[in-house]
Amino acid sequence: MALARIRSRLTSSPAQPPSPMPNSRAQPPFNSYVDKLKNIPEFDLPDDMNRPPIADVEYKLIKSKDKHSIHQMLDSAVKFGIFKVSGHGISPEELQMAFTEAEFCFGLLADRWSRDGDREEFAWSRSAMAIAERRRDVKNEAQFQQFRNKMDNIANKLEGIAKDVAQIMGNNSGKQPRKKIKENETRMTLFKHNNSSLQPHTPRSSQTPRALDGGSRRDSAAFALGLHIPTEFGEFRLLSEEGPFSFRTNPNTIVFTMGEQAEEWSYGEFRSAMGEINIEPDIQDDKGAYSIELKCSPTVLNEAVDKNESITLTDQIIFVVIVAIVYKLFTYLLS
Repeated sequence: MALARIRSRLTSSPAQPPSPMPNSRAQPPFNSYVDKLKNIPEFDLPDDMNRPPIADVEYKLIKSKDKHSIHQMLDSAVKFGIFKVSGHGISPEELQMAFTEAEFCFGLLADRWSRDGDREEFAWSRSAMAIAERRRDVKNEAQFQQFRNKMDNIANKLEGIAKDVAQIMGNNSGKQPRKKIKENETRMTLFKHNNSSLQPHTPRSSQTPRALDGGSRRDSAAFALGLHIPTEFGEFRLLSEEGPFSFRTNPNTIVFTMGEQAEEWSYGEFRSAMGEINIEPDIQDDKGAYSIELKCSPTVLNEAVDKNESITLTDQIIFVVIVAIVYKLFTYLLS
């Protein structure tokens, strides 16, 4: 798109410069024209020229243990604390349908919703939904049950993808030391994105990533992986040590961010990162624009720790056996 805009600007008929002759009255003064040239805005360059090379790997290649894809994924996690997984199998229609009862449940579960400028947030977890189900105002509501079931289904699929990715991380750790993580309940945040022009009195706080606030930092410390997926094309804003930057994302892609648990698990090999999806929906869009952020701590990461510890124990036993054999052979030769 950026290249198309540049091409359009270059091929359009530019205004002819005025004559530099001082007596020319048909054109504005030449000096004025030169001054305006100094203020021409810069061309919109392709995003790829301004952002780090974050890996985008196919889910099927991860499942098939493709070495090149795994290397790209892990290298991106080491350098930036983030990578993308495409072709995950959750369709945009399924994502959109999961929110069909969201507006209804907003009224019943208003205490779990909050507004941040042009975005509304709903905190979801299995325990929270179980508590809500016992409430008299939602207990017998069929739409609440449909909403809960759809969100459970989405959460289960995202957790399955997170487990596959975490298993790859664990299986490719070699004999490097790993630290066990604490298992925490999966938490999912649902975002409803509104057009900013329709919310003139409630702007986002400095338009900076929500990841800057203390709550999100605590979340990063409590979880190993963050999965981010929108229902339509949007922008992912990443906060990194090198400063904030953004890139385009879409429903076919899950953006993975490393939490502080993953950084501690790997003793700093993987970098933790924080970010969020931002969508500016069309004013005429009746369906609404949504995104999901799921944070989890796959216990499969701890299996890699147990595996490494068992390998270390085996190595110790083998060492003791070898020493015993050498000692017996040595004493036999001396006798």
